[in-house]
Amino acid sequence: MAAIIDFGKSVPSSFSQSASLPVRRVPNSTILGQFGVSVGTNGLVLLEATIGLQNNTPSASNLIFTIVRNAVQIFTARSSPWTVDSYEAVHLSFTDSGIPAGYYGYALVVSAIGTGNPPVIIGPLVFSGISVS
Repeated sequence: MAAIIDFGKSVPSSFSQSASLPVRRVPNSTILGQFGVSVGTNGLVLLEATIGLQNNTPSASNLIFTIVRNAVQIFTARSSPWTVDSYEAVHLSFTDSGIPAGYYGYALVVSAIGTGNPPVIIGPLVFSGISVS
């Protein structure tokens, strides 16, 4: 049976308290959330994120979402543009396994790629992880 070792979260904005974060272009990035968790022997971390985006232009850039563990990229997902004046909630899930016991810092970052205007992060913005063994 799995045991919960630790839980971490970063919730800078919920839907009712929307953010308004601009997305920076590659090679720069926008940090969306950070937290740390302890990992036990043969443990793993279940990571989840929900990000609300709003596109206000007819030609939006693609976005690259990246999860980083202790400054090392461990997960990347791409979100493609959608129609003008639209809202989209992007959901990401990743299981980080095969890491030694210890304390690890996780971060969720986003960068815009392409020539279009980047959408705006408007919330919800939730990034969390649960360490289990």
